[in-house]
Amino acid sequence: MKWILVMLMMGVSVLAEPFDFMLLTTRQDAEMDWWYAVPAPFAPKVTPISTVAKDEYFRIIPIFRNYKTDIGKSASITFDVKVTKPDGSTYLDLPKLEGHIGLTSTKELLPAQAVINLCFEPEDAYGDYRIEITAYDQVAQQTNTQHKVIQLEKFKVEKLSKDERERLFLTYPIAPNPSRALSAFLQTEEQFFNEENEPVWSAIWFFKTIFEENEYCVSLMMEEFGFCKPKQKRDIILMAVLLDQADQLPKLSTELRRYQRLYEAGRVPDPYSTITNAKQLDMLWAEFFATGTVKPLKQIVRSLALVEHLGMMDKIKAGELDPEDKNVARAGFLEAVFQSALWSLKNNCKEVPLVRHYCAGILATEELEKPVETCLAMLLQSLEAETPAIKEKEESNEKNHHNPKSSGSDRPIQSGG
Repeated sequence: MKWILVMLMMGVSVLAEPFDFMLLTTRQDAEMDWWYAVPAPFAPKVTPISTVAKDEYFRIIPIFRNYKTDIGKSASITFDVKVTKPDGSTYLDLPKLEGHIGLTSTKELLPAQAVINLCFEPEDAYGDYRIEITAYDQVAQQTNTQHKVIQLEKFKVEKLSKDERERLFLTYPIAPNPSRALSAFLQTEEQFFNEENEPVWSAIWFFKTIFEENEYCVSLMMEEFGFCKPKQKRDIILMAVLLDQADQLPKLSTELRRYQRLYEAGRVPDPYSTITNAKQLDMLWAEFFATGTVKPLKQIVRSLALVEHLGMMDKIKAGELDPEDKNVARAGFLEAVFQSALWSLKNNCKEVPLVRHYCAGILATEELEKPVETCLAMLLQSLEAETPAIKEKEESNEKNHHNPKSSGSDRPIQSGG
């Protein structure tokens, strides 16, 4: 058994009685950007889960409501966690964890400061594990107990249609499922290299990020290697090289070893260095879609500082500047990168509500350079003018998320560079 206790020191909420809470099990990130980085009036989107695979980490989070605060507006909530095996014996027993100790704000719901990050190990039995949380509101002198069952299932490759594989990108930030992503990777028909033999970073980095954060997928991927077609075998070799896990590959044929050497000779851009090309933007968007976290969006927003080059392309086209001049050519190229960043932000804000919510939070809380702040504010204002259409799109996406048979193309939005 592996478990990690994550302490979150941000508080929220206060309401009436009786003391109550929701017992949430989810794959969404343990730092809970999906909760804390989403400002009012937007509501956090929570995707609970009921099944997991072995070695797959998931979160157990109580979210309190109707709790009391003392005269100083402080809450005092603790909770016990007990997990019972399918045979009825105790699997995990953790007493007196921090629900919330200290000042709260005025919102209704209050996630626990202690988040249980748990995974079942290879020797654990398949079946139903019963989670029991007993929470104590020390101020109200009230207790509440909730139960939930999480099922440990054996991994099997899920057969996905092309439409389901494409939709995976847009739904993944709020509904991550590494096992499903692995199935999609093993069935991807499109090449991970374009006609110029350049890597399609928006796709490769999406899967690479998921597998890097969910190591159990790597061993499962290697187990599937012998059953794969040549194209998928090359994909697995590429992924193993990117993950620095090539030593886990089975014995390769001469031809496949040639592909491994070719991949190892390639150069991987750094998306967190100064943004100078669209490849970095594609990688950052891939990371966002793979994690649902705010970090890559902050980096994309910072790239709006390239607005200083705005207008260079028009001057070059008008003959005012010499495109043969290296400094002029570079400035024109950086303007194109800026346009790609702005375009991708606007389009993803429309397609994925979480992007828009994070951008609003970044604008409200981050210290941004003035040109960046102005660009982001203008982008969000332009979206406000389109609010009815965006709301309709959000509702449509929500229906599509719950109905895998609904139509529509949900390819990941790339930077356009």
